[in-house]
Amino acid sequence: MTETRSAFLACASVAVRLLERPELAAAWALPSVHDGLRVRDVATELVRGLRLSALDLGRGPSVPSVLRPTAESTAREARLLVERLEQHAVGGPAGGPIEGGHVPASRLASLAADLEDLALSVGQHVDVSPTTARAALELLVASARGATGGVAALDGLSSTLRSAPAVVRA
Repeated sequence: MTETRSAFLACASVAVRLLERPELAAAWALPSVHDGLRVRDVATELVRGLRLSALDLGRGPSVPSVLRPTAESTAREARLLVERLEQHAVGGPAGGPIEGGHVPASRLASLAADLEDLALSVGQHVDVSPTTARAALELLVASARGATGGVAALDGLSSTLRSAPAVVRA
């Protein structure tokens, strides 16, 4: 398995853990860090990226499993997609548009950016200090990086989190 693919799977696992958090469910209909979008919009966009990756490998559904996703159904779909991607990584058949099961670096960068947007979107509705929220996000990134030996896209996400203006209520 390539380092990029390994990092993608680690980042996707972090995304699933975030999608399963009760804080995300509580903020589902609240505004995101993007004007005009809700937390649910950011979450479903992240899962759409996972679906596309699974489709590229011939391991995923072409449409969402539910038409009006809830926080719970979105987390469930994400977990299923990541499990399919992990199965493909350990022994499933190679092939599909991602030749030999390789994940392009652009797909990893997109997932990392979607994860950051979602974490910051949820974080702005949680009563913690900006320092605590940023530290928690960095721990998530560090756990993904630790599973892969370090990948530039995750390092870039960590740098972005350290330099981003605080969006979390103090």
